[in-house]
Amino acid sequence: MIDLLKAEILKVRSTRTALGLLIAALLIAVVPTILAVLLIPREELVQTEGGLIAVLGIMPAASLVPVLCLVFGILSMTNEYRHGTVSYTYLTTPRRGHVIVVKLLVCAVIGAAVMLVTGVLAVVTAGLGAELRGVDLGLTDVSQDANWEFLRDVALVLLTTGLATSFGVALGALIRHQVIAVAGTLIWALAVENIITGLKPSVGEWLPFTVFLQVVVNTGDVEAAGPSLSSLQAFAVAVAYIALASIAAVFITMRRDVT
Repeated sequence: MIDLLKAEILKVRSTRTALGLLIAALLIAVVPTILAVLLIPREELVQTEGGLIAVLGIMPAASLVPVLCLVFGILSMTNEYRHGTVSYTYLTTPRRGHVIVVKLLVCAVIGAAVMLVTGVLAVVTAGLGAELRGVDLGLTDVSQDANWEFLRDVALVLLTTGLATSFGVALGALIRHQVIAVAGTLIWALAVENIITGLKPSVGEWLPFTVFLQVVVNTGDVEAAGPSLSSLQAFAVAVAYIALASIAAVFITMRRDVT
């Protein structure tokens, strides 16, 4: 497993997919932050409760970067089928379940790391921009409880991003065709699932991407207005989705040629 882990890390380092993910994530998070700090009237750039107006930098990253990481997870698996490298991988490691598990773990760490770097840079950008405009965001003048809640929310965002990236890997291994996997997943996540959740909340709360969202949103601080799984319940269901998709992918690949 150690050799397989090293090989997977080498694949990530030797391709441009991870670098492209990082660049795209930084652009998505930093550019809106710069525009917000520069264009929002100065009187509105005031300290909010807890001094956490740094959400100017966090919100674009927290909402869009997980989607990019999901696509990255899909590409990391479907690229192997597209370029035929998966054949060599499975010949070297016949236990295909091990291959997928390692890729799930590596991609989850990469997704969480990209989210962390993006969020930090976005917050720093917001702070510097506000300082240039003579506005104190109050990032250091907050209560201990607010600090704890902020750190908890950050940890949940990182966890959810890692889960979304792993789910992308599982979907890529299951579907294999790159265009169908990416397009179908995005259409489902951004359109179909939202429609179902809006019409039937009791059904929608169990759908995969709504489940991922509930890991972050339903922490118990406020009463849930929509789907109502708790963060812990949503996390368990999310892991179950990843496991089921991965098991199905292994089961299918064992019964068909990978070339």
